[in-house]
Amino acid sequence: MSEKDEIKEKIKRIHDVLPKLDDQLCGYKTCGQFARAVAEGRAPCYGCVSGGREVAEKVCDIMGMEVPERIHEGYPAHRPVGAPGTRMGMGRARGVARGPGRGMSRGGRGMGRGFGRRMGQRGR
Repeated sequence: MSEKDEIKEKIKRIHDVLPKLDDQLCGYKTCGQFARAVAEGRAPCYGCVSGGREVAEKVCDIMGMEVPERIHEGYPAHRPVGAPGTRMGMGRARGVARGPGRGMSRGGRGMGRGFGRRMGQRGR
């Protein structure tokens, strides 16, 4: 069995164990994305917050690891950049306009200054 096949098998086994709530508390959009990240070694096996210690133990068992004695209740120890709960700031991505030329403000004609316009032109 190749390494790729082993990873696919681990993804399937991990996904079967997860609660499939897609609540994004682990930092990934779906449980499938989280399962893939764990199988590829990009996320900790105990990162599923909703599943608690029981799911963490099953996932870590699949990965051949042990759950640390003390894991943060309610939060995983690792969160990818941009994961829910991390401070990424408020702006276009969150739909908050911060004055003229930002977001969809000023008549709703696009993204504001500098996006998709040639140099020297103003957003009018």
